[in-house]
Amino acid sequence: MKPRDTESILRVARLYYEKGQSQDQVARVMGTSRSNISRMLSDAKRMGFVQIKIVAPITRHDSLSHQLKKAIGIREVQVIGTDRSETTLTSVGRAAAMALTRALQPNMTIAISWGRGVEAAIVEVQNETFPGLRVTQLMGGLSSVASSVSAEELGRTLAQNLHAQFVPLLSPAVVSNSKTRNTLLNESSIDRVLEIARESNIALVGIGSRGSPSSEDVLKQFNLSKTVHESVAKNYAGDISARFYDSQGRAVSLEMDNRVVGLTLEEISDIPLVIGVAAGVEKALGVLGAARARLIDTLITDVACATELLKLITPAKAVRSA
Repeated sequence: MKPRDTESILRVARLYYEKGQSQDQVARVMGTSRSNISRMLSDAKRMGFVQIKIVAPITRHDSLSHQLKKAIGIREVQVIGTDRSETTLTSVGRAAAMALTRALQPNMTIAISWGRGVEAAIVEVQNETFPGLRVTQLMGGLSSVASSVSAEELGRTLAQNLHAQFVPLLSPAVVSNSKTRNTLLNESSIDRVLEIARESNIALVGIGSRGSPSSEDVLKQFNLSKTVHESVAKNYAGDISARFYDSQGRAVSLEMDNRVVGLTLEEISDIPLVIGVAAGVEKALGVLGAARARLIDTLITDVACATELLKLITPAKAVRSA
C-alpha cells in the first residue's frame, strides 16, 4: 500500500472515531463516496490502526459500600462486583482509574506506590490531558518484583497515559542499613523527588496484607534475621509502600522503616487524597489497619474483601447481603 493511501486511511479513521463525524460527513471532507469510506474504515481495523475494546459496565454494590464506609469511617468506599467477562482485579482497577481521573485537575501531582492493584488501575487510565500534571513515586524500586509492577515502570505508564511529566525516584526502596538510607536521602536528586511526592495532591497506593504474596515479597527485601522476621511476620497486618503496620496502622519496626527510601506512613496520610486499591479476601486485614490509621481516604475493593472486612470489624454480627 502506498504511503498516501495509508495517510488517507488514518485521516478517515481519525475523522470518524476521534472527531465523531458520520460516514457521510467524512465522505464529503475526503471527496469520495460513503461506500469507499466504509471500506477504508474496515481497512483501518484490519491494519491495526483502530482497535475496538468492549468495556463492561462497572457493578457497584451500594448497600455494601455504605455499610463498610460507616464501619471503617473513611471518606469514600466503592465495593465493586465482577462481570463474567473480566477478572475481579480488572473491575476494581477500572473503578480506581475512574476515581483517579475524576479527581484530577490541571497542575496536580500524583504519587504512586506499586503492585498488581495499582497496575490494574493505571492500565485502565484512558488518554486524559490536563496541563501541568506530574507523576512521581512514593518509594524507590523493588529489585525482586516483576518490572511491570514496579513503581518506576508504572509511573512511566501513568505519565504516558495522562500526557504528564514523570519524575522518577532513582533509588532502591529498601537498603541494607539506616546509614545507607541516610546517605541516599542526603543526595539532592533523591531529596528533590521525595519533596515533590510530599507535596503531591493525590496518591494511588496498593494495600498489602499479612500472608499475601506481594507483602511477603517486600518483607524478603529486608533480609531480616530469622527471629526478627518471624516476629514481624506475626505482628504486621499490612503494608503500603514498603511500610509495615499492625492492625491499628502503627509501624511495626523502626529498624525496617529506617531502611526504606520513600515517604513515611505519616507523610502518605498527609496527602490530600489517598486512593487505596485492594482485591481479595486475603487483603482485608491490611485494609483494616490502613483505615483505622486514616492512611487512605478512598477505598476501591471487591465483594470478597469487603465482606471479610465486616467480619473482622463485627465478628459477632452477620453481614447483611449487598
